[in-house]
Amino acid sequence: MNRNLIIIVLLLISTAFGCKKSEEDRVHPVSLNLTVKAVEGDISFDVTKTVVKITNRTTSGTYSATGSATGKVAFASVTPGAYDVAAVLVVSAQEYTKKTGIYTEEDVTFNGAIERLDVSADTEKQLDLVIGKVGNWVFKQIYYAGSDVTKGATFRDQFVEIYNNSNAVMYADSLYIGQIEGKNNNNSGQYFLPGSNQYDWSQSLDIRVGAGMDANKDYVYAHTVFMVPSDGTGKKYPVQPGQSIIIAATAVDHTASYADNNNTNVIITDPSLTVNLSKADFETNLVNYLGGTPYKYDLDNPSVQNMDVTYFISGNDMVLKANGRDAFILFKGNGNLPAVKSLLTVATPNEREITATTKKLLQIPVSYIDDAVEVMHPTESQRVPKRLPTALDAVRTYVPGGQYSSQSLVRKTLKTVNGRRILKDTNNSSEDFGYLNKADVSKSASSFID
Repeated sequence: MNRNLIIIVLLLISTAFGCKKSEEDRVHPVSLNLTVKAVEGDISFDVTKTVVKITNRTTSGTYSATGSATGKVAFASVTPGAYDVAAVLVVSAQEYTKKTGIYTEEDVTFNGAIERLDVSADTEKQLDLVIGKVGNWVFKQIYYAGSDVTKGATFRDQFVEIYNNSNAVMYADSLYIGQIEGKNNNNSGQYFLPGSNQYDWSQSLDIRVGAGMDANKDYVYAHTVFMVPSDGTGKKYPVQPGQSIIIAATAVDHTASYADNNNTNVIITDPSLTVNLSKADFETNLVNYLGGTPYKYDLDNPSVQNMDVTYFISGNDMVLKANGRDAFILFKGNGNLPAVKSLLTVATPNEREITATTKKLLQIPVSYIDDAVEVMHPTESQRVPKRLPTALDAVRTYVPGGQYSSQSLVRKTLKTVNGRRILKDTNNSSEDFGYLNKADVSKSASSFID
């Protein structure tokens, strides 16, 4: 065999093996078939209008599909990997009233979600949709990111804005806000839920739950709770329909330099990055609650009413986690609600010995809560397990600029009726919220998102 012929044969063999290897290495698509159900009590709803979106956690690629008469939602060809699944079904007010006998003027939204679903091979999964809790009080704006650490106010200018989303005057007296505890890593283990890796609260040593209730689905666990004070009348702080209140961590003008509790000047070099909270409706001051030497940044504005401190585990100020590892709840105290301070407190389930110094969380029934929002880090690799059950918030959200970006989350406007904005509330924060490039405390049109 001559030399040229040998070279040709070798090239053909190399090409053949190369093609075989390429075919072996090729990623073959897989299927995901979901069975969707929407049930409230013993009543089932038509799921043909369910919209399901799946997102590949590695590539951020998304696929969407709608339901069928059989409840099947099929994704016939997707890239293998881990996916986040989110489903939304909107039931008209007329259909909901007809089926349940419960009158409602607004459409009712069901949500379903699965995080980190393994779709490395053909997969079948049931997805249960649950009706979201809709309250008249909602978070309108959440400014958790804070502003620049050298030019702005870092975490000192954080605030939340609470909105009256009803058509009647409501009173902010005994309105509670809280922050929810959760695991800040993705480690798996004996005391964590399989799949999500969140705490399995049912394994807490001192846990108690009501009959037929689930420790993970029917309760949340708060490390911080504040309450709008009440004078006993329940009508000291009226909030008109379509109006709001702002609760500041520290109610000072953060756009200007000022002296802290140590008489040290706090210098703001770029006022455009932060906000003036000196006219907030309420502030969270912990100086009296903690006693001792006041925290240098926890100034008390005498012209702004302090929130009552209901429950507080550690720290020296209300600090919203600027990195997005946080979740917030809102509920109204009333005569039908047991004393919140008397609720059970429990340790995280990985605490296997309870002592006098063990930090415990306030166990709050989901049934109490009017609104809840969970935030997350904008970068996938930095996200931690979800804290809130699906019934409260199906899918988390975030400000894209991340921590110290001056950006705030703002709930979108659903519609305007006689000049009053009704804000979107489907219990899916990824759909309900947008963001402002700079937080806005004006309560004017510029502080809304259409």
